[in-house]
Amino acid sequence: MTDSKENKKLTLWEKVETTDPEFTTKVNQRGGFTAIGAMYQIKNATEVFGPFGKTKGGGWGVKDELYTPIMNDTLIVYTATFYYDYYDEVVNDKGENEGIVKFAGEFPISSSIKTMMGNKVDDDCIKKVQTDALTKGLSKLGFNADVFMGRFDDNKYVNTPKDSVKSESGSQDEWI
Repeated sequence: MTDSKENKKLTLWEKVETTDPEFTTKVNQRGGFTAIGAMYQIKNATEVFGPFGKTKGGGWGVKDELYTPIMNDTLIVYTATFYYDYYDEVVNDKGENEGIVKFAGEFPISSSIKTMMGNKVDDDCIKKVQTDALTKGLSKLGFNADVFMGRFDDNKYVNTPKDSVKSESGSQDEWI
């Protein structure tokens, strides 16, 4: 992380942008992409923001969820509001802690999904559309940005040992 005044706005992003390859999967559909384990993202977000669903004193989650069936009920559009509270230490130019500052925010998230898989009803479509929207919301804050910025498509990035990488808990550990 950088401590320069002009880059303090990237503190949260830089804290959560690195993905542990152990929690990714290569998907060979739609041209191929790297998928991130949703529970890994949720655990990392909980480590940063606090408990999911908590609305006072730190936390994060979604509210105002709406599932709208369209196209003769063959597609579901999910919309919600993603919210979070983020607390960060303020450090002056001398490296001295000047206290804790709260950053809070909320923004809309959405996704859509087909309700059918071939001739069968997709009975997991509600969970899938909600998870997709949630992980897209986390990406807007920088979670796993290295994957979304295409770095996992570069074998040199994925296979080069890092000085540190997020561990399963999301904390910084030595790459082993």
